[in-house]
Amino acid sequence: MYYQSGNNNPNPNAYESNVHNTAAYISNEFSLFKDFKTILGVRMENFVQRHTGRDQSYASGDTRNGRNLDNDKVLESLDLFPSVNLIYALSDKQNLRAAYSRTIARPSFKELSFAQILDPISNRIFNGSLFPYSDWDGNLVETRIDNMDVRWELFGDRAQNVSASIFYKQFDKPIELVRIPEQQTSTEYQPRNVGDGQLYGFEFEFSKNLDFVSPLLKYFNINSNVTLVKSEIEMTDSEFNARKTYEKIGESIDDTREMAGQSPYVINAGLTYNNYESGLAAGLFYNVKGETLSIVGAGLFPDIYVSPFHSLNFSVNKKFGKDQNTKVDFKVSNFLNQKQESYYHSYKAGNQTYNVFNPGRTFSVGLSYQF
Repeated sequence: MYYQSGNNNPNPNAYESNVHNTAAYISNEFSLFKDFKTILGVRMENFVQRHTGRDQSYASGDTRNGRNLDNDKVLESLDLFPSVNLIYALSDKQNLRAAYSRTIARPSFKELSFAQILDPISNRIFNGSLFPYSDWDGNLVETRIDNMDVRWELFGDRAQNVSASIFYKQFDKPIELVRIPEQQTSTEYQPRNVGDGQLYGFEFEFSKNLDFVSPLLKYFNINSNVTLVKSEIEMTDSEFNARKTYEKIGESIDDTREMAGQSPYVINAGLTYNNYESGLAAGLFYNVKGETLSIVGAGLFPDIYVSPFHSLNFSVNKKFGKDQNTKVDFKVSNFLNQKQESYYHSYKAGNQTYNVFNPGRTFSVGLSYQF
């Protein structure tokens, strides 16, 4: 694979990056005994990321103290990613599954760069991870993840199903967007590897036709997915000490916290109507995520959280013609006209607004014809 971003320009915020990823995969499926299926696999990846760019000092002419990279390697690794799936058929329509896999999350071109990106409206600055600070050496590395889950599932006709699962994930050096501790008078952020983390949780989902209520509802289907998650990150010494320095009266800071970007719960639900004979289909869809840590604070500045956003969307479409190849559709997005809000959250203090985005309620009408 080959990816490239940016262009060759003396501006320190312009850069070139490329990735070469060579991979091979082998998998085998077999049954140790009746009703028990085993799927084993392993993927090998040789990953190399290169960067061409220079920091602010070098771009300003300080070639002695500044840094300049010319298609230099900034990330290189050879990894094996095994996977194991065990499936036991409890009956013709019921399975019990257990799975393990190792995956990886790698930094983006922007994250692994010298770029300093200013938002002129908010005066917030994103700093690429190659900028070193007193508490950071600038070496951003991948996050390796071990995934385990056990799942029970029951299948019905017409895509009806019920399932429940428990899962666990272990993170080695996860990447999070953090406030730079030593920049106490500005709003500067940087992606960094933080302490090791873990999360575990429970998931339940189902899809059910409503004809069991009344035959008149045979075209209606209800579905839902609910996930509950508990996450935990071990703080680095730098983060923990910065938090302890500004510990408030009555507050007791532990050396662990929740994971940035991980919501404690996610709820999805939908009610759909699909009449194949008449070509009429409609759906009402709902989604919400719990309060989520967005940017990790440090020192004087508190953490930044995103509030729950209740998303409700509606769509309806009708097909016409002998072959039903003409379709008219109508959609309403953000039916509840919700705002997306994030705020500073601190011990025994009222939440203070960090950012508010109002996407508004939108309507759309479409006409399509399939040849």
